[in-house]
Amino acid sequence: MQGDPQGPGGVAPSGREILARLLELTPPPQHGVAIDQLLVMFEALVAKRAAVIATIIPPLDLAAADRPLLVELEHRQTAWAEVLEAAQRAVGEQRCGAHQLRAYAGLP
Repeated sequence: MQGDPQGPGGVAPSGREILARLLELTPPPQHGVAIDQLLVMFEALVAKRAAVIATIIPPLDLAAADRPLLVELEHRQTAWAEVLEAAQRAVGEQRCGAHQLRAYAGLP
């Protein structure tokens, strides 16, 4: 069961407050981090963001002045997607390499 979707004082957060909080919880990904650590960081980010998203009461109104926040959030989300895709490729390459080594060694 989810907690009260309203913010402090029983008032639903504004679109700007939601975006600001999501930005705060979505730092740019760190490059060169071990894949296991990257996944732990992303899982924590997703869990924290889910709590904020649960506070949204549709419709969520965004003013034109909020557009830069949304654009920055989109950039960060894209950066995370790119880093996670690169990690997925790296794992695939490692698995392929391990498979080839087993084949050369005559192992199942």
